[in-house]
Amino acid sequence: MIAMLAATPAMAQQVRLGAGSVVGVEPAQVGSTTTPELSPFADPASPLGRYALLLDEQPGQPLTLEQARAHLAAGDFRRSTVDIPNLGNRSPPRWLHFAIDNTQPAARDYRIYVAEGWTDRVDAWLIRAGEIRLHWQGGDERSPSHYLRPGIGFAFDASLPPGPSELFLRVDSVDSVALAPRIVALADASELEGAAQHWLGLVHGFLLALVVTYGLLWLTLRETSLLRYVAYVASYLYMHLAYSGIAAHALWPDSPAIGRFAILVGMTLFASSGIAFARQFLRMRQWAPRLDRTLAWLVRLALAAMAIFVVANAQGPAVDFAFAYIMAFTLLMVAFGVLGVRHRQDQAKLFLVASLISMIGAMVATLAVMGKLPFNAVTFRAIEIGVMTEASIWALALGLRLRRDREGRVRALQLAQHDPLTGLLNRRGFLDRALPALKTASSAATPLAVIMLDIDHFKSINDQHGHDAGDRTLVAVAECLRDLVSSDGLIARWGGEEFVILLPAMPQTEAVATAERLRARLADLTVILSDGREIRLTVSLGIAISTTATGLEDLLRQADDALYKAKQAGRNRAEIWAPLEMGAAE
Repeated sequence: MIAMLAATPAMAQQVRLGAGSVVGVEPAQVGSTTTPELSPFADPASPLGRYALLLDEQPGQPLTLEQARAHLAAGDFRRSTVDIPNLGNRSPPRWLHFAIDNTQPAARDYRIYVAEGWTDRVDAWLIRAGEIRLHWQGGDERSPSHYLRPGIGFAFDASLPPGPSELFLRVDSVDSVALAPRIVALADASELEGAAQHWLGLVHGFLLALVVTYGLLWLTLRETSLLRYVAYVASYLYMHLAYSGIAAHALWPDSPAIGRFAILVGMTLFASSGIAFARQFLRMRQWAPRLDRTLAWLVRLALAAMAIFVVANAQGPAVDFAFAYIMAFTLLMVAFGVLGVRHRQDQAKLFLVASLISMIGAMVATLAVMGKLPFNAVTFRAIEIGVMTEASIWALALGLRLRRDREGRVRALQLAQHDPLTGLLNRRGFLDRALPALKTASSAATPLAVIMLDIDHFKSINDQHGHDAGDRTLVAVAECLRDLVSSDGLIARWGGEEFVILLPAMPQTEAVATAERLRARLADLTVILSDGREIRLTVSLGIAISTTATGLEDLLRQADDALYKAKQAGRNRAEIWAPLEMGAAE
């Protein structure tokens, strides 16, 4: 035992704890008689994985602490080269050893952070002078929330006496786990955890705002793309709540059976909803129907597979499937964007940019954890930054698409209710607006006038000069009517060479004067053709005045009867509908 302890300082790198909670690290120098200077971290909460010694168990041959110490003495542990060692999917349990030297004159309380919050089992032994001073156990398979610090991982508190100590860690997890060991003075732990909580609050608040905003838009507009976007963002929000540990604290604090699959289900839902959103956003059914059907079946099979794994309690296959599925999803989203751009799909470039940003964020975070990039708050959180940026770009794209679609619907409605030649209301557009106007006039007990106008001998214009001349005549009459009729009036091309005008709040005398003014103005109108020829025209008009009992159909029929009377009387005149006279004529 004495030989074992004597060998440890020569092999291990030291974690030296100084005043002011500054953590310094140095490699022990074999055979050196000088003491290297303390190397302080810029951030006292930096991961210490680089200064650990590592040993992987043989599959199916778990080691006890005493056996692990014997391996350490025999030189079987290897030096770590990264700040955050990784335990891959289905990897054998891993041991970590730290040689700690507290250079302070008295014992001090520290919080020791060990592994991510989804680690299945983690054990820690603090050894002083060959004796076990503390044995701590945590992990998702023991209690998902106990000892779990949201956003950071499992941690335990320990009092480290002055002088050398040893820390052994054993980590066992079916899932891939990033081991980011930290030793932080207990008085400063709240600052580290507070920063993590603030970041989580920002991420979750941002995502929740998107879910609520676009969820309400979907309830209002019932656009399928909105619903799929909400499902995508909501699934990522759930997955993030699960792997950050907040959901474990709130929903399954002491339920390992739930915690075992919660993140894996979230990963499957996230990838599936992302594929569903991509299909809808890029409108794949239109330009790649076979691919669209294949992806639809892929999503169904993926959800069914994860459901089977959960029911069968097959955690290992579920882990393999979830990680493979989400990696394929990340690459597929970029491929979808490329295909969309090649097929000239609307907003496919925005989709591609968003997908690339998300993929780059995932790559940066992975490389930072692997030690290939500097590990800091930005690189470690790059995946979250990437997904939030992606979600924001897609939200912008959806907003732009909704605005354009609304403008398109407005234009379609405009075309459906307007005459394409003259730009005036057509019969449908006039009726849609005239009914409310008549109802308002009836409620206010005010008169309303309808004037029916017909171009005299219009057929002869077409016969003598051609249909282009007829069209020019109709357009000229329409422009003249716009100039003469007040803004609160309605003007429509009723059909052929017939026009109808509705004038609210207009008694009979003013209606007759208005009709006469229209007739005189149009009689002076000259239509110049493309070949320089001129056309002169006259119009006949029929006037009807509403009463409280007059319906729109009756009013239009009365104006048409008055127009017929003007035609019969020689044209180029205005007549008002008179019940007694019409009755006598009949």
